[in-house]
Amino acid sequence: MSHLASAVWAGRYAFNVLAYCARCWRGRLGAWLATAAAIGGVLSLAAAAELFLVLSERSLSEQVRDASEFQVFLADTARADQVDALKGKIAALPGVRRVTYRSKVDALSLARHNSTLATIADNSDVNPFPASLVVDLSDPSAAEQVTTLVTQDPATDRDVPSSYTPAEGRNLSAFLSMAQGVVVGIALAALAVASLVAFVLLRSEIRARKAELRILTLVGTPRPVIRLPVLLEAVALAITGTVVASLTLTFVGDHVVPAVNMYVPFLQLGSATGAVAAIRAATLGSSVVALGACSLLVRLPR
Repeated sequence: MSHLASAVWAGRYAFNVLAYCARCWRGRLGAWLATAAAIGGVLSLAAAAELFLVLSERSLSEQVRDASEFQVFLADTARADQVDALKGKIAALPGVRRVTYRSKVDALSLARHNSTLATIADNSDVNPFPASLVVDLSDPSAAEQVTTLVTQDPATDRDVPSSYTPAEGRNLSAFLSMAQGVVVGIALAALAVASLVAFVLLRSEIRARKAELRILTLVGTPRPVIRLPVLLEAVALAITGTVVASLTLTFVGDHVVPAVNMYVPFLQLGSATGAVAAIRAATLGSSVVALGACSLLVRLPR
């Protein structure tokens, strides 16, 4: 019987606390809705920008993976022993995962499956593609030391020794790092703005209820109970803002991204389904944590 009574008391206590929270919010519904709309707008803009940046970074990462396959073109007059010696030297360099030999026949076969190179292969009477050493790099920027090594080697082609220059490799690697930094920067900026907007609202609410909160403190109301409406309001703002951002993300992912893929052929962003789900989850988690922490920073009257 004592357990039942305790459960009933806990249920009534929780109901009264939630009723108190609802009474605190009722008089400020208009301000809450305006703040929720502002936070939703900020998170929507940030989420949409992050979606395009994440998709662009993914496309760029695919280019980096392609660029990590660095080719050292061999001269037609290169002997087998020269090629083997060069292969051993390259494999010993730091940043090189493996080195494989690609013959002229293999190069021609791969070219026939490439929309750009197939025309060259079909219009040539002889095989125009040289044999090469395919160097798998851990990062495109590691191409510089490979190029330095092979430039003076007698086995390499004198006119075009490699598939891209070291400067191009460094630029591609640096741009990828910058894109990743921009994604993180936009997310942090959006959370900072949303937290600032929520902080202003919560602080104004505390000021408006200053006398009431002092009375509650004097009669012995636990401070967690007094703070609970502020915390729940912040969490509700975060969830509402995330819902608005999710709707925006869904629209952008379903309509805007396919339109970009269709009308801007050189910028293929691919499918946005996985990225939308990830950004939605990240927005919800980070906004709840940020705005919840923000509510705990609001000082209560003593």
